[in-house]
Amino acid sequence: MAHEVHTTEHTITVAAAPEAVFGLVERAQDWPHVFPPTLHVEYLERSGDEERLRIWATANGEVKSWTSRRTLDRAGLRIRFRQEVSQDPVAAMGGEWIVEGLPDGGSRVRLLHDFSAVGDLEHNVAWILAAIERNSGKELAALESAAARAGTDEEPYTFEDSVRIDAPAQDVRDFLHHAGRWQERLPHVARVLLKEDTPDVQHLEMDTRAPDGSTHTTASVRICLPDGRITYKQSQTPALMSVHTGEWTVREIPSGCVAVSRHTVVVNAAAVPKVLGPSSTTADARAFIRDALGGNSTITMRHAKEYAEGRARTEPVEPAAYGSIQQFYARQMRLLDEGEAQAWADTFTEDGAFDQSTFAEPLRGRTAIAKAVGARPAAPPGTVRRHWLGLPAAWRFPDGSVRTGYDALVVSTAAGSAPAIRLSTSCQDVLVADGDGWLVRHRYVGHDGS
Repeated sequence: MAHEVHTTEHTITVAAAPEAVFGLVERAQDWPHVFPPTLHVEYLERSGDEERLRIWATANGEVKSWTSRRTLDRAGLRIRFRQEVSQDPVAAMGGEWIVEGLPDGGSRVRLLHDFSAVGDLEHNVAWILAAIERNSGKELAALESAAARAGTDEEPYTFEDSVRIDAPAQDVRDFLHHAGRWQERLPHVARVLLKEDTPDVQHLEMDTRAPDGSTHTTASVRICLPDGRITYKQSQTPALMSVHTGEWTVREIPSGCVAVSRHTVVVNAAAVPKVLGPSSTTADARAFIRDALGGNSTITMRHAKEYAEGRARTEPVEPAAYGSIQQFYARQMRLLDEGEAQAWADTFTEDGAFDQSTFAEPLRGRTAIAKAVGARPAAPPGTVRRHWLGLPAAWRFPDGSVRTGYDALVVSTAAGSAPAIRLSTSCQDVLVADGDGWLVRHRYVGHDGS
């Protein structure tokens, strides 16, 4: 039986060029920090003017998710959309964004919807109409605000922090996923309440302590994605922010993983003088937010690191193996100081990786490692360089490999001069057994101060 089709139209005039307004609607990945109801958007397919999106948004206070197809008419400044699979009480929904230029250089935006309700029931139709009315009004007003912010220091500001973790990625993801335990695990969390009525959609309310001792209450909706990412949007933000979205990502690497916290914020300019003082600027607010959010995220990731590495280090390295590891490092450092590039590279596995905080990409394989070591600039005439390695901490992973962590210095001594520290580093290795000895499967060297 065919459902009755209902239609709506909402409009707004925006003091911005049509192309700029259209761009805000086109960039669906930016919707969470443009449109209040939108929580997260994933591109599933993109080909020319056709797109397929997975969207999470609030409707009448409930979190809904659906998949939509969009057709972009960039020349005509129109975007048609149609839900593939709708959520009850919506049986079907589609519509169109239309941006029209005005004589004064501004834009008229029309947002059209057509829908049918499950069972054509009157209360379902009323629910959908109320959701469209509420969300469309918010979206058009937000579009106007976003257009006004463009090109100013009040437009969205994105930053991220990361922490290397010498442990399996899944343990880190588990720590971040189980936010209901953060009150007992994180020193800056005073209270936490986590609800997950729908699988992988979490409602998180949290009291967070600031460095000055004050406490801020925030509320967020977190979307836990199949690939392990957790995206979130705050529905209750501190006074300095009108929008705050974020994402937790844990990326696997050969020696463990890297946890990344990414934030996008919109400063609430009207609150800056009240919160930071009458002479404060939006730039001051950005710096304050950067320090506060980045600091708390880094603390969270460091506690995730402690948790995951603590679980991974379940078996101590026996004394005999530890002694052989020390001998391995003594030999390896001597080969480096003696300029034996190929012999030093041969202390890595065939597919071994050598990475540094100053590298864009790791060196992979003995040939690439030997070539890079051989190409190092020689010390000035009369100058000797030595590598000194501190006692390594070593623990055995369940897969049989050994992970080590140690500090290393490069000391340079010119003829007639006192030794000088040329470089200070912190290193992490993954070692695998090679007969009675060891080979490096992955090495990371972090340069202090970089």
